[in-house]
Amino acid sequence: MQRRKFGGIGLVLLASLLGCGDGAQNGVFPSGSVEERKTRALLDRMTLEEKIGQMNQYIAPIYAQSLDSPDLAGKVDTLLAQGLVGSFLFVTDAGEANALQEKAARARLGIPLIFGIDAVHGLAPVRGATIFPTPIGMAATFDVDLVERSGEVTAHEMRVTGMHWAFSPVLDLARDPRWGRTAETFGEDPFVVASLGSALVRGLQGPDQAHLRVLACLKHFLGPGLPLGGRNMGPIDVSERALRTTFLPPFQAGVDAGALSVMAAYNDVNGVPSHVSEELLTNVLRREWGFRGFVVSDWEGIEMLHTTHHVAESQKDAIRQAVLAGVDMHMHGEGFSKPLVELVREGAVGAWRIDEAAGRILRVKRALGLFEHRYVDAARAASVLASPGHRKVALEAARKSIVLLRNEQDLLPLRKNLKKILVTGPNADNTALLGDWTAPQPAENVITVLEGIRAAVSPATVVHFVDPGRVFEETNETIQRTAEEARDADVAIVVLGENETRYDDRGALDRRRRERTGGEGADRADLTLVGRQMDLVRAIVETGTPTVVVLVNGRPLAIPWIAANVPAVLEAFEPGLVGGQAVAEVLFGDVSPSGRLPISIPRSVGQLPVHYDHPRSAESPYVDESFEPLYGFGHGLSFTRFVYADLRVPERTRRGEDVLISVVVRNAGARAADEVVLLFVRDVVASVTRPVRALRGFQRVHLAPGERRVVQFRIPFASLAVLDRQRERVVEPGTFEVSIGGLRGSWIALRK
Repeated sequence: MQRRKFGGIGLVLLASLLGCGDGAQNGVFPSGSVEERKTRALLDRMTLEEKIGQMNQYIAPIYAQSLDSPDLAGKVDTLLAQGLVGSFLFVTDAGEANALQEKAARARLGIPLIFGIDAVHGLAPVRGATIFPTPIGMAATFDVDLVERSGEVTAHEMRVTGMHWAFSPVLDLARDPRWGRTAETFGEDPFVVASLGSALVRGLQGPDQAHLRVLACLKHFLGPGLPLGGRNMGPIDVSERALRTTFLPPFQAGVDAGALSVMAAYNDVNGVPSHVSEELLTNVLRREWGFRGFVVSDWEGIEMLHTTHHVAESQKDAIRQAVLAGVDMHMHGEGFSKPLVELVREGAVGAWRIDEAAGRILRVKRALGLFEHRYVDAARAASVLASPGHRKVALEAARKSIVLLRNEQDLLPLRKNLKKILVTGPNADNTALLGDWTAPQPAENVITVLEGIRAAVSPATVVHFVDPGRVFEETNETIQRTAEEARDADVAIVVLGENETRYDDRGALDRRRRERTGGEGADRADLTLVGRQMDLVRAIVETGTPTVVVLVNGRPLAIPWIAANVPAVLEAFEPGLVGGQAVAEVLFGDVSPSGRLPISIPRSVGQLPVHYDHPRSAESPYVDESFEPLYGFGHGLSFTRFVYADLRVPERTRRGEDVLISVVVRNAGARAADEVVLLFVRDVVASVTRPVRALRGFQRVHLAPGERRVVQFRIPFASLAVLDRQRERVVEPGTFEVSIGGLRGSWIALRK
């Protein structure tokens, strides 16, 4: 075992690990294969400028217009004619995709382009596409197969519109929900993030690395979910133990699942910006994990090394450092290619490094089949985007993502034949349920919560909608009028939360509009409901009318008053295109809620960070508040009752043996429903402090009334390992405790 230190973080490296050179063993294709020979032959024919052109990505000319950027069309045309562009991002139209490919085909070597897009929850940046719940909602499903199928749908819709590269999955751990991008994550738990992230990689890329559906991209490497002050791009300062046991495992799982691109993070890790971290981008990613793909910068992340982080004295110096650290592609635009050509000719960057980076990109393009099929039939998109089959998968995801937080006196489900239902709230009848990274969608494609309710109830039921105004636009008059309307209603359904949409009512990009309080660049110092939403719900509750609150939001919101005073609360997160239908189906009992929280909901921002897998020493109480979250990780109620029994755990296991555990789950209620079975493990005594519990398995099972099922888990012995005081990853002998559904058992792990 060889121990080395890079940039202040100790790394344990096996002496037998691969080197960082891009030999055949590090490519997508096997050495000597036809595809590998073609890639090598193409590299031999390319000039230095053409190779560096493959390393440079530009923004789509049409999208640039929405950003009020200078007209790139003429400049891009010249670069394409010279073969000096390798990629574009945010090409959202098949016609534009074909036109750009045609221009690239006329260059000397005619190398095809690769188009990337933020397909974080379906192909949401494209009008008319299928939009799934945002990842935080997908995580609430705890359904690995469903997440994989969502990736397959996304890949299908991407290819028919001419796109090939999804900037997804996001494998950041959401450890500070003040961070506006919390909705893009799979939550707070590394096991969940690793499991669902790997599933999404498989769904996007398919089972064969040499014949990809689309290219997945693991982001953001590393750690932006715990930024200083909860602010986007803020630094993280954590120990090597935290990196190795919490933040790195999801990315390693994504690499093991076959992901062939990784995006560097804006932030620095322990003082070293990720874009110049040779330690992360080369030593960990390639030498330790054997990553075979290419690394792309985040949007102008290389430029920020000079302008924001101040670790580079110039743009040219920033490029040198990033490329030598392991960044293979620049996002985006001018100011990259020319300085890099100069750096190579000056000897500051070796020509081998350019061959390495360009070769990695070319291999992925070949695996995508772009050399044979660069164009798409633009007419096909209309029949594929949001097709009935794709909407069906999105509806399944929305149904399974909804979490029932509270249901006092079984207020839910509601009867469909109530005389009058009041629906109100700023998120009742708008597109907030679509989440961030979503283009304006055809109105007929989207089912809002109000529309879902109206379609669910009996013809005789009056659904009265009172629009209280947008967030920050509420007035005393609208609040009072809404409360008056609630007095003679059988029930009031109040849809609250946040709105992450980037576009205004005219469809113009406006990320800074006042109503947008979540999403990228929308970090918050407070987690209470914005505007006068609390005044609205208080006024309705005070009328005595039974009240249901539906939350549509991308991050946990601190709602202690609602949790104490509103009898029924649904957390819908951002449920996507058909989310309003799914919410209504849960409200009226067509679907029993089965989502579980993938992230803890704090009582106040003062509790942060709050996550379930803390050490015991973190449980000292505040003088003014409980240390426990308002609703913890894994919380979620049902319309039926599940009973756990007969937990079986082996008495002991030996080194290398998997741990086999089973439990019987019975539906003791009168409704068929899904149950998410969560298995937690605790290392009772260890050489270093350990979490009070850590998730090591989950399964979703469907049970009819009275049905029982034996649910089995296999825990790999290696998953019990700890990074000990010598920073060695070992399974220490001793007692481990397992808990499932309130039942507990334990076993002894032996050294031999």
